[in-house]
Amino acid sequence: MKEENAIIRKYLGDRIHSFRVELSISRESVAEKLGISKRTLASYERGEREITMQRLIELAKLYNTTYTNLTNYENILDDMGHLAIG
Repeated sequence: MKEENAIIRKYLGDRIHSFRVELSISRESVAEKLGISKRTLASYERGEREITMQRLIELAKLYNTTYTNLTNYENILDDMGHLAIG
């Protein structure tokens, strides 16, 4: 289970990093708007730190997208077929 959580953290980190870069928003700006440090945001983006659903919702709003689009939840389940809900 720890390995699966690490894979999910990395996947989500890659997604939130890609959105930020695509929108040309600095890490400093995002961190400030979320009330967190740049270091914390960087650790989310690298998948080193678990990110809460609430924080993902805040990021989605900041990136002008939806939670589902930001997380690409369906693709996580496809990529991790053994985690499928059922």
